[in-house]
Amino acid sequence: MGKKILVVDDDPDIVKVFSFRLKQAGYEVVVANDGITAFEKIISEKPNLILLDVQIPGKDGITIVNEMQNNPEIKDIPVILITGKVDLEKGGLPKTAKIDYVVKPCDFKQLIEKIDKFVA
Repeated sequence: MGKKILVVDDDPDIVKVFSFRLKQAGYEVVVANDGITAFEKIISEKPNLILLDVQIPGKDGITIVNEMQNNPEIKDIPVILITGKVDLEKGGLPKTAKIDYVVKPCDFKQLIEKIDKFVA
């Protein structure tokens, strides 16, 4: 199996589509539907990359990224934030984090290129 990607979104349709497309591209997919479960899976699964919705229940995506920076075991995992806003405010994000973002609805070809850039 390929590199492991954690997909975090509370919309089951988005999770389904992302999972299908990522598996087609050769990635192993792990899923979480809220921020608390996502953080637990980041710790337990140690994915190669996280696709993280900014607005999810429990803990939002920005909070998760900031908490990751306080844990040496997971702070270097790249994160691609999924947002509905074209002008994502990145002011609350740590400068050292490996972060990119895509806007929903996203172009899957572009998304796979971003993922490949991080996990190659």
